[in-house]
Amino acid sequence: VRAASSAMIGTPWRSAVSTSTAAGVPIMAELAARTRAVATVEIRANVEGRLTEMSFKEGNLVRKGQKLFQIDPRRYEAEVQSAGAVVEKAEADLEMAREQQHLVNAQSALREAEAALLRANQDAERMKPLAARRAVPQRDLDAAIAAQSSAAAAVEDARATVRTTTVGDRMGLRQAQASLTSARAALDRAQLDRGETAIHAPISGLIGTVEVSVGNYVGRGESNRLATISQLDPINVVFGISEALYLRTVDKVDRKALARIDLILSDNSQYPFQGRYTNIGSAVDEKTSTLQIAAKFPNPKGVLVPGMTGRVRVALEKRADAVLVPEQALFDAQGSKAVYVVTSDNMVALHNVVTEGSYQGKSVITQGLAGGETVIVDGIARVRAGQPVTAMRAPSVPGR
Repeated sequence: VRAASSAMIGTPWRSAVSTSTAAGVPIMAELAARTRAVATVEIRANVEGRLTEMSFKEGNLVRKGQKLFQIDPRRYEAEVQSAGAVVEKAEADLEMAREQQHLVNAQSALREAEAALLRANQDAERMKPLAARRAVPQRDLDAAIAAQSSAAAAVEDARATVRTTTVGDRMGLRQAQASLTSARAALDRAQLDRGETAIHAPISGLIGTVEVSVGNYVGRGESNRLATISQLDPINVVFGISEALYLRTVDKVDRKALARIDLILSDNSQYPFQGRYTNIGSAVDEKTSTLQIAAKFPNPKGVLVPGMTGRVRVALEKRADAVLVPEQALFDAQGSKAVYVVTSDNMVALHNVVTEGSYQGKSVITQGLAGGETVIVDGIARVRAGQPVTAMRAPSVPGR
């Protein structure tokens, strides 16, 4: 918006004036905000032991993967060696179970019994015609038949032994395999516990106060929490929007503007990076009647830390019928904002106005002015409504 040329108010006072300008402008809102870490991670001891080392300084930035603490690993080294020995024994037992000859021997005995039965059957068949012709004594036939029955029983016993041995060998092999699996799992746990004695940063960020000292025994109860890391880059900035403002702007908000949110710090300086809207709260706070909104800001140098206060400036809607006036033209009049306007007959008139934020260094007027009015911007304290003035044109004042 281009400011009009200024003039000076005539005798007895001289005051600069400017022309109000009608324009379509975004309505900027400034809302109280506070920084909050995107992620906060507690560093805990997952194994018990004596804390022997701390490899960082409290209140400093740490990198993901950086070693932070060391717990005495000797106990866990011994457990790894013991578990490794159990694995070796289980492997040997499995190999032995695979090489056992129980089934081979039982199958060989079965073949021998079957061969003996075959011979006994043949002997009995030869004896029967000879005994019928009384060529051999009856007792020889009886002996052959008895040997045949004994050989058949031996075959059944051998077959039962093969079945039993097959099941036994299979079970023994499975037991050996299960023992090896269990031993390897115990070794993995022991190695994992040994690895947990060296504690590394899970994220990059700012590490706070250490809750234990080197030399303490950690890993039991509350003593397993050692410190806390807060992620700083990026960092969240949360702010609340009133229920009424939300309802008025929810359908008018400029979505592109939500990716260009400015942050004003507590010293009134503007943060050099813009943030972008990330999420909105799921409910209105019953106590404050506000809806919480979060924006994410880059923080490469770690300037922002959790808990800092400031203000966010964001365009919530666009007004096509707004009027812009210099900020110095506004003053308080009985609890509301007002400006002095120079009328066409060179009289001072007071106009109560409604303001809504600022745009490009000028105040946005939504009610009270139509645009094109000559407003007084200097010497306001020396003029009164109804006072006659004589407008004296002067060269334009740069920046107005």
